[in-house]
Amino acid sequence: MRRSVSWREAALVTAACWAVSGLGYTASAALDEPQLSVAPLIGAGLMQWFWARHRSWPAGIAAGLVGAAVLFGLVDILRPELGRYVADALATGAAATASVAVLTLPGRVTGGRHAAAR
Repeated sequence: MRRSVSWREAALVTAACWAVSGLGYTASAALDEPQLSVAPLIGAGLMQWFWARHRSWPAGIAAGLVGAAVLFGLVDILRPELGRYVADALATGAAATASVAVLTLPGRVTGGRHAAAR
């Protein structure tokens, strides 16, 4: 099943990822468990969403690579300034946002081009 991602669906998935990131790292901080990471949970949710609805393999691979790069890059940049929990929450949310954007844009760009050609 290969469908393009609508902007509304992308916004809902992104909002859900930010909510899980914020709530998960808040709970982790409250329990004082720095080894508990929410990033794998969000990544698994995004992979399930991709597998169930949007199997465009080039976009999916690109989304995974961009998400990982954003996550690890931002964690290194933000942790010294913001601390572990806040930095991890922000980096995880930003990585999910970048992944969803990369998965959304190819379908929107090619879909818009095909609609203009008609």
